[in-house]
Amino acid sequence: MNKYLKITCLIVIVLLLTSCTTTGLTILESIERIDKDTILKDVLILSSDEMEGRAPGTLGEAKAAQYISKRFKEYGLISFNDSFHQSFEMIGNKKIKEYSWLKIENANGIFNYVLDENFTYKSQANINIVELEKVPLIFVGYGIEAPEYEWDDYKGMDLTGKILLFLNNDPPVVEDGLELFEGEYRTYYGRWDYKYDQALKHGAVGAIMIHTTHSAGYQFGVIQYSGSNTSYDIKSHVNTSGLDLAGWIDSTKSELIAQSMGTDLNGLFELGASRDFKPIDTGHRITAHIENDIHNVMTRNVVGYVPGSDPVLKDQYIVLTAHYDHLGKNDELQGDDQIYNGAWDNALGTACIINIAEAIAALKTKPKRSIMFVACAAEEKGLLGSKWFVDNPPVKLNQIVANFNIDSPQIFGLTTDISAIGLDMSTLGEEFRKVAAGNGLEVRGNLNPNAGSFYRSDQLRFAQAGIPALYVGSGRKFVNELKVDIGEYGRSHYHQVDDEVDEAWDLIGCERDIQIQYQAILNIANKDEIPKWSEGNEFEDEWLKLHGFISK
Repeated sequence: MNKYLKITCLIVIVLLLTSCTTTGLTILESIERIDKDTILKDVLILSSDEMEGRAPGTLGEAKAAQYISKRFKEYGLISFNDSFHQSFEMIGNKKIKEYSWLKIENANGIFNYVLDENFTYKSQANINIVELEKVPLIFVGYGIEAPEYEWDDYKGMDLTGKILLFLNNDPPVVEDGLELFEGEYRTYYGRWDYKYDQALKHGAVGAIMIHTTHSAGYQFGVIQYSGSNTSYDIKSHVNTSGLDLAGWIDSTKSELIAQSMGTDLNGLFELGASRDFKPIDTGHRITAHIENDIHNVMTRNVVGYVPGSDPVLKDQYIVLTAHYDHLGKNDELQGDDQIYNGAWDNALGTACIINIAEAIAALKTKPKRSIMFVACAAEEKGLLGSKWFVDNPPVKLNQIVANFNIDSPQIFGLTTDISAIGLDMSTLGEEFRKVAAGNGLEVRGNLNPNAGSFYRSDQLRFAQAGIPALYVGSGRKFVNELKVDIGEYGRSHYHQVDDEVDEAWDLIGCERDIQIQYQAILNIANKDEIPKWSEGNEFEDEWLKLHGFISK
């Protein structure tokens, strides 16, 4: 046998062995395919400068989507309609800063602020020019209408044509020894997007959020440039009723407004925590001229699936999601780095579902149910990719029985605990708890309940449609001493240009956590009964409607 023939035979043998090990693995063997080094390779590519921060409609986002598609194809996933891309059109709205201005005044004169430092604003109205003339600024407390708590911050006041000033979060109210609004757990009423919707509902032309780090769950720096960034909406959902003015004001300037009203910022929070609260005119008036660049943008989710093995249950799908978009570039930033690489948020989550896809596709015996993988677009712009997917699913919506979402998983090493957001909300949490505890881990729910995390990532869109969903978080009880203060690390990296892979990263914990999630997914995929919400959960009625137990 000559040298060339020997080499050829070796190549054939290697290919045959590779084929056997990648298409016929046992469950235990497939678990080992979920590997921190494999995950890291995908993270480094997705978060590279070449991807330009993966903002919707950019070349960088298109490159990222193409890369994810390539990975899905490599692992043998099946596409719908001959493409892994689920494309949709958005409308972009970017404030033209050089032609836009806003003035706040009261009886004492002009209220001074520094744009994008302590006050940021934009228009959500998808029109080129917005004009406001001395519009009253009305403080509406937390701005909540919650019939189940008999809570109404509006008291029937006509707020048409006004600009509303909101407190972030839920009111911290205890009555007869019971906490309203889930206590320390932020409800949807505490979300800023709920409050913007309330302003529209009451006919207001604008809404401004009072920001404190405690009430928001993050520092002002996270949103300080949001007024200068492009906002998006799904084009088919767009109408002319968006708020003329949407803004955020920090605690230092909010304090001055409160003082002009005869109180302080703490006093405003105390006022808002009372059932007897009624809207108050702050005495401030807002005049503005806002010019917008309105443009259309194409984006896409990346979708593929592994068919199930059961003749009946294969028509049901478990959907794994992770958003692959991030914030793009900001040419106005000082310094050399203007790219929001989004390594932790959420190139890492995207890399994890790619790795899970590889493991499931390599199983010799596939799960009974089909497993779908969705890399969601435009999550950072309002969960728009997941909303489009749920509104336009490639299968009937009631065939989707569960959603597992991954967003910013563990990067700091191995822990003795693991968390899941939504742990007690559905039977998904029960299964996750069982698997994690069986692996010797302490199982915990949301470790930062004030952040309202369940309402801030793509699982929300599935839950709103009645589909049980779970968002896997990270533990905090680390086996080894940390290299960094994780609180400070989060504050300095979340939605900042510094969100890159660095020396603080240790993905051994991520590997273990994703292996746990993988086992829970397989268990759910092989159960006879479909997942369901816990009795009394806020999304239970939608689940009952989805599956025909009650009429829509």
